[in-house]
Amino acid sequence: MPQINQEFLVAHPRRAVWERFQDLPEVVRCLPGATLTEQTSPTSAKGVMTVKLGPVRASFAGEADIEADEESWTGTIDGKGMDKSHASRAKAKVVYVLEEADEGAGTVVKVTVDYTLSGSLAQFARGGVVDAIADQITEDFTRNLESELNATPAAGAGAAAPAASGEEGAASSPSASAPRPSAPMSPAPPRQSAPAGELNALTLIWRVFVKKLKALFGR
Repeated sequence: MPQINQEFLVAHPRRAVWERFQDLPEVVRCLPGATLTEQTSPTSAKGVMTVKLGPVRASFAGEADIEADEESWTGTIDGKGMDKSHASRAKAKVVYVLEEADEGAGTVVKVTVDYTLSGSLAQFARGGVVDAIADQITEDFTRNLESELNATPAAGAGAAAPAASGEEGAASSPSASAPRPSAPMSPAPPRQSAPAGELNALTLIWRVFVKKLKALFGR
């Protein structure tokens, strides 16, 4: 069974990265080409992965079983999907582990993917195309994850500001202490898991071609 190995650094503490990894909708938001269609439980989900290879557009719809072991900072995702337009199937087992980087530089994420691809799209499993796609997915995912974590406010941030402002207002205005009727609050709409953009692999194929040319003429 073919295998892909990826490793990347996230400039955030391991605890913060781990907690984000357990939030499936947020993880999917960071994954290019992925859409979460249903999450029936914390360990089961359905979704679609779309990849465009030049004029070929493949959308694998399927489901995944998810497990996480906080003691060892590892997780496993067993997924399978089918692209009906090309009569192709994909199956993968993803194992990830989070390690603390040296000198508090953040978190090292190591990912191993064992996969099979059958049907008319199986040809793309050869020639390094899948590896190039994995490289691009990892690069985009890391950048999106960093952006999401950077946008997350620190716990308790801004909590003291309203209180200080309230005390100052009470001192300056005699009517400030009078209770004000509060307007009814409508519940916030649930945050949808939007795809992080269709993954266009045409440039990736070109990268593979250039890499092979360099290897050929570099001999």
